[in-house]
Amino acid sequence: MNNRPEDEAAGWGGDPSRGAQMGRPTLDGGFTVTGSHPMTLRKVRLNGDYDSGGAYWGCNSPGSILYYFEGPISDISGYVRAADREDAKAEVRKLHPKARFYR
Repeated sequence: MNNRPEDEAAGWGGDPSRGAQMGRPTLDGGFTVTGSHPMTLRKVRLNGDYDSGGAYWGCNSPGSILYYFEGPISDISGYVRAADREDAKAEVRKLHPKARFYR
């Protein structure tokens, strides 16, 4: 996947000759969540199998919702699929056991 600034400026994060990119990356930036600052967790709206930026997320299973999380610094972020917000928190805690979340 190309992550060149000119690709991002054009709204593209992959090789256009190969179709839409698959999802988006999860970043940990080499940091560990200490639990001292809450993380943001929100639903990602999909139009069919694509997000608003054009990333392809595959067929969404019934009852499965895509969530985006971001830590106190933007170097910690990613996506999880879960049935609801509480399940999404549990999925994020598999990656960052001390994670806390805004309401």
